[in-house]
Formats: sequence, structure tokens, C-alpha cells
Amino acid sequence: MESLVDGMKVMVKVFRRECSRVFHSERTTIHGADHMLMVLQLAMAEVNKKHGGEFKVALSDVLMAWKHLLLDKLHLPPPSFARLENYDLILETYKSFLRRSNTVDLVDIFSMYTQLRDVDNDPEEPISPVHLFEFLANSEVSPLPELSVPSTPSSQSKSRISQVKAAVRRVFCSYLTLLVNSKNDMALALSLDVPSRCLGRQAFTDIKHAAHKSNTSLFLAVTSFVRVLHLGGKGYAPAESDPLRKHVKGLSDFVHFLDNLEEILGEITDPSACGSKLVAAIRAALVKGRGSGDAVLAAADETAQELKERICQLHHIQKQNGANGSMIGISPARPKAYAINHATAIGGRDTVKVLMALLDEEALSPPCLNKADLLSEDQPIVSGGEANSFLALFRSPEVSTGASPEPLKNRIQSRRDLLKPKAKSGIIRSQFACTYKDEAAAAQPCVGVPQQQPGSYLPTPGAQRQNRSSCG
Repeated sequence: MESLVDGMKVMVKVFRRECSRVFHSERTTIHGADHMLMVLQLAMAEVNKKHGGEFKVALSDVLMAWKHLLLDKLHLPPPSFARLENYDLILETYKSFLRRSNTVDLVDIFSMYTQLRDVDNDPEEPISPVHLFEFLANSEVSPLPELSVPSTPSSQSKSRISQVKAAVRRVFCSYLTLLVNSKNDMALALSLDVPSRCLGRQAFTDIKHAAHKSNTSLFLAVTSFVRVLHLGGKGYAPAESDPLRKHVKGLSDFVHFLDNLEEILGEITDPSACGSKLVAAIRAALVKGRGSGDAVLAAADETAQELKERICQLHHIQKQNGANGSMIGISPARPKAYAINHATAIGGRDTVKVLMALLDEEALSPPCLNKADLLSEDQPIVSGGEANSFLALFRSPEVSTGASPEPLKNRIQSRRDLLKPKAKSGIIRSQFACTYKDEAAAAQPCVGVPQQQPGSYLPTPGAQRQNRSSCG
């Protein structure tokens, strides 16, 4: 495994040294095995949606297409099973996403190595295509638990903790990626609502539509909207009907946080100190409001410490390479209009080199063994808001058509039942019931009391005494 990783590092080093020959941007970032699989899943879901299906794809189909994709790009013999329907469209959608995001995958790095390598100094083939395929295609799907060996709470807890740590590490790397390559749509999707900014699926869908309308990246669509809203004035402000206006607070918080990171990148010239402060700022945002026993807090602390140490090590390595004259040129960090006089236009140059080296190492990390955990929509919640997987974010929410699911006849009958007068309820009596009129007693005759017939009368007590005296 070490020789395999060393061979891939040689390929990446040659790519960084000669990438200006094949790309216009020096900040092209690399997708590792896990990100390649996530992009493929997204491409397959988009193709299914275009052909009248749902925006989803089965795990088995993704794994089949994954093997076909790797074997095709590595020019190896195809597998025994047939290709999926619309495979060519899936491949084109996959490549389009990479081009739009200013990214390449590890197979592209391998394919360009022969063209970019120095014949005199670089090895002819640092890694074979078969070994690269075995490295990338390493997959495993969790089997169903055996009845005789039930899963214990401790084993489930360990699995969940590892998933949380992987998700937290992706968030750290996504923020650092946006500082290097702002066109990376995957990095924006994984960091937009972490920590929670109330920017869920609906907000992401509105951003996606705005980016498609203006033919820009997701990041540029967000920053353009916020800049125009805050600095453009009434004549340039977005229309009141702009869907992004519903998410002004969350989008402003996101852009403001990235502005703070870019300010750190431009003002601190020492890459070790700058990288440590960037990681600390991301960690502070993630753990805000979390208790001591929170899994995200523990994962953020551990990840931040690992990244800080690795940034310092990479800076030391690059200083040694610089002394030997083997440094590669990287364009400076994006300058701020109000900070150019403070030399921030070139302040982050060395730090960007270190960050790119760090992100390249992350791309060379071994792939996730359990693809079901990686591609599942049941992702751990690290933002305090809703848990959205990468695929779920790109799935547009269902829009209500305004039609009632209940037939008109049933709705009319329900309305009639509601307006129908109800039966009179019994009278509620208190303990002083004698003070109320006894309607029931008045309606019914008392037993043993003679009833007065029409046209007759009962003698009064005075008349009865006169009758008795006259008889005596």
C-alpha cells in the first residue's frame, strides 16, 4: 500500500508542476475516490430524472457503473456484466460536473502523467492501471446482521462516531477547498449549511437555479447576490421576487465567514500560523453551542489538531524544497479591493501552496470501505439543522401544485356537515339547581297531582272553607 500511495504522490507532484500546460487555472483541485463515487451517483440521478424517472439511483447500479467508469478510463478490459442503460449520458454528465467545478479525478491524473512527465527525471510508470483500479474499486456493502450475533450498542456507537468524524473532516476540507478553488460545487454543497444557517434543500435549489441562469458556479452565484444586495444600492439591488431574498441572512452569514477566512489567508504571511488559524476558525464555527460530550465537538477537536500538525509538516517540507529550487508556482490568494494597500494580494501565496498540498493528500486517502454508508441519505447531523446528503441537496424539493387531494364532492359534503345545526345539549346544572327553571319538570306532569282540564278550575282554599262551614 505504501508503494502504491508513493506512486500516486509522484503523479500528483508532476501534475502540479506541469498543470499550466493542460489547464488555464493553477488551482484545479483533485477528487479522491469517495468524491468520485459521490459525483457519479449525482450524475446517474440527474440522468434518471431527465428520462422521466425520479432523482434517485440504486446502490447496486452505482457500483456497477463505478466499475465500468474506472475500467473505461483506465483502458482495461470491461467487466463481464453489461453496461447500464444511458451509460454514455452518465459518463458525459460526470465529466461535465468535473469541468464545471474546475476539478479532475485521480484517473485523469494517471492519464495525463505520460504527457506531463519529464522523460529524464520522472519514472515511466509509477503505478500500473490495474493497481490503481484495485485501489479505487475497493468496495464493501455491510451485510445483514446475523441473528445469532446481534449488534451491540457499543458497536453501533463506534460506527456512528467514525461516520461523524469523516463528515466533520469533509467539512474542514471543503472550507479550505473554497479558499483554493471557489468553483468547486461539491465543496460549497458540503459546507453551505455547516454550521446551521437555515440553508437547507430549498435554499440550495434556489442557488442552483440562480447559478444555472447566470451560467456561473454556485459560489459565484451566492457571493454575487450578497455583494449586489449590500453594496449595489437601489438601482442594482436584486428584484423583490428573487428567490434568494428568502435566504438573505443565511447567505450573508456564509459569505461573511468566508470573507473572514480569506482575510486571515491574506494577512498572515507565515503558512504554518495562517493554516492553524484557518483551521481554528472553522473549528470554532462548528463547535459553537455544543456541550462537552457532543460527538461533533470531539471529532472537530481531533480533526483540527491533525490538520494543524500536517500543515506545519507540509510547510517545513516546502521550505526545504524551496531551498533546493523545486517549488512550484501558485497564483496568489484572491485580493480584496479594500486591502490591496496592505499587501494582502500576495500575502497568501505560500499558504495556498500548503493548502493545495494538504488537499492533494486528502484526495489520495484510501476510499471508504462501506459504500452504503458513504452514499446513504441517512448522513450524520453535524450542523444542528436537517441532515442532507450530497445527493439529497441536489434533489429539488417537491413543489405543491395547489390541487386538493380530496374530490370536490367530498369537500362539499364536509362543508355541509360543518354548517348543519347540532343537537341541543343537556343543561349543565350547578349545586344550586333549585334557582334555575326546571324546563323538564314543566314539560312533564307530576305524579299524583290532578291535571286541570280545559274549561274547569280548582277551588281556592278560601272557597273550600266556605263550603265546609255551610255544610255544618
